[in-house]
Amino acid sequence: MKDTTTRRIFEKENQAEVSNNIEKRNNQKSLTQLVSLTLLNHQPNFEFKSIDIKQQYSQQNYLTQRNPNVPSLHYRPEQKQKTTICTTIQIYSPIKVRQTTQISQSIQQDQSSKESKFQQNRFIYNYGDIILTNYQIYDAIQKFEFLKKHSINSSLRAKMIDWMIEVMTSYKCKDQTFFMAVRLMDQYLNQSQKSHVPQDMHLIGVTCMFIACKFEEVQPVKLQIVHEKIAHKKLTKEEIREKENQIAQALDFKFFGTTLYEIITITLQMINQYQKLHQIVVYLAKMILYDYQIISQFNYSLLSAACIIIGCNLSCQDQNDEIIAQVLQLLNVDKDATLDLSNKILNLAKNFDKQFQNLENLKKFNKNSILDIVKLQK
Repeated sequence: MKDTTTRRIFEKENQAEVSNNIEKRNNQKSLTQLVSLTLLNHQPNFEFKSIDIKQQYSQQNYLTQRNPNVPSLHYRPEQKQKTTICTTIQIYSPIKVRQTTQISQSIQQDQSSKESKFQQNRFIYNYGDIILTNYQIYDAIQKFEFLKKHSINSSLRAKMIDWMIEVMTSYKCKDQTFFMAVRLMDQYLNQSQKSHVPQDMHLIGVTCMFIACKFEEVQPVKLQIVHEKIAHKKLTKEEIREKENQIAQALDFKFFGTTLYEIITITLQMINQYQKLHQIVVYLAKMILYDYQIISQFNYSLLSAACIIIGCNLSCQDQNDEIIAQVLQLLNVDKDATLDLSNKILNLAKNFDKQFQNLENLKKFNKNSILDIVKLQK
């Protein structure tokens, strides 16, 4: 009897201690806890929520929770409850951008074009004279009759220039790159101490195009492409590198200079006729490069003035006298000499197909044509 009574007393004391511990634990913990965590870098927001502990207790199995009204001595001890965290991802809808109408788009384009024109005009107004003067200083270095000491004739040079137009246009090079390649070729033939033969013309032309691409293009044509695609493996890489070294030594490593394109561009910008005349004047400048007699007798300033005057007579007849006066003053050339040269260029345009037969890349890869110039002149 004593053992049974003592066991019952011990069990009642144990039950009282367990119930007291549960009440203390419930009082210490908060019933609901909300923790929100927002991730950085504009990632989806995660919200962490704790579950109500009381609800968990109510949903437990009857074996894990003791009913105080039922005097039972046998029950399973309560386990510590772990708060589970639920993650809910909130995905925000993308921001709806208000669609701009065609009118607003045109207004924005007009504003951007006006700003670019204003900056360009301000640059030309401040530095145009200095740039043009620097170009004319380089233009003073003449290259008269640069084929005299070589066995290369003018027709072979014209074929090389026609092929250069095809190559440069096919690889989407700028017009400035083409004009620089021709200038380097003519300067090298003028300053080279070696007498070249017609077989050397292919290597000289390919190497001059390779050098010009390095100077003018953002992504120049690589030597592997020059060897395989342009030269069609008829010239080795070592030959191209060696010729590049020879050209650099012949020019004393002075690759900088001026071209017809540069003088024409800056002059048209200074007289505010770039958009109207640039395309047709550059076409005339390319045509002039074919003719050895014209390109070897006159400097670039006089040739540029003549081309601009022809373009003005074709496109800006209303402002003809005013534009001619501005061009002559800017380039500091003689009026009579310029008019005589413009007549020679017009005769070249009329007889170009007869003088340079089977050379059609100028007409093929340019929007203007010689027939259009002749029709406009008539």
